[in-house]
Amino acid sequence: MAYLKPKQTVFIANNKQPIYAQVEKVAFRRYLGKVKDKATGKYKKKMKSMPYAICKVQLSSDNQIPVGAEFTIAGYMLRHIVHKDEKMLAFDSQYIAEFADQHGNEWVRKMITEEYWKDENQGSTKDTEE
Repeated sequence: MAYLKPKQTVFIANNKQPIYAQVEKVAFRRYLGKVKDKATGKYKKKMKSMPYAICKVQLSSDNQIPVGAEFTIAGYMLRHIVHKDEKMLAFDSQYIAEFADQHGNEWVRKMITEEYWKDENQGSTKDTEE
């Protein structure tokens, strides 16, 4: 799994129509997972978290994906590569990314909006405390 940081470049090899995006924000999805209890041997539920990146398209050769489109991608799907002396993140298929403006992905738009809303509220509370 790649270590995610804001302002990193993401490269998507989209059937010879490359897409370049930039990581805008790194956030975590919480989900309920199953773990095996060592003492009893039974499975129990436990909250886990997975890092994901909120990205914005900077350059696109695919006419279905406009510049400025936002998407999310799980951190475990990305890998580090070096291309023209620049470190970037890459993965092989555009179908793994969850684009916010596609039909049926309203939850992605909601998740991105909530993350930006959290940042705005944290910034406003810091200003009032000083």
